[in-house]
Amino acid sequence: MRSFTRVVFIVGLPIAGALFASCSKDAMPTVEEGLVGRWEWQQTTAEDRPALTPSNTSHQVVVEFDRRGRARFYQDGTLISAAAFSVRREMGGFGKPSKHLIIYRGYQNNQYYSVIGNRLQLQDTSGKLLAHSYTRVVPEVSANLPVHKPH
Repeated sequence: MRSFTRVVFIVGLPIAGALFASCSKDAMPTVEEGLVGRWEWQQTTAEDRPALTPSNTSHQVVVEFDRRGRARFYQDGTLISAAAFSVRREMGGFGKPSKHLIIYRGYQNNQYYSVIGNRLQLQDTSGKLLAHSYTRVVPEVSANLPVHKPH
């Protein structure tokens, strides 16, 4: 009986692990997938300076990350810049968490990022303590539903 239990355990554990991994992989988007979308700027904070916001700068800023690795930057509805980007995970040292990094091609500055729910936080890697906060712009959905006429 012990050999049967051992066989079930040895064969069943990898199968259960594979099933669990496939389910959880489909259910949880990767951090990179969470970055994809359109984000509206809420504020920029810097050490020893007041926060910048759309209301005190009179500017609306939007950044859009697409699945093909393109970032587009808009100010007041006008495209002001675009860049190809890639995402990399930087491993933290012993006891430190890893960070996710956006690498823009053609730009000297890259940014650490985190996505929590509908909030995007960007932190410049240039050494300046600038933190940018964005909120996901939910696209408007217009449904053209068929109209059912009574017979």
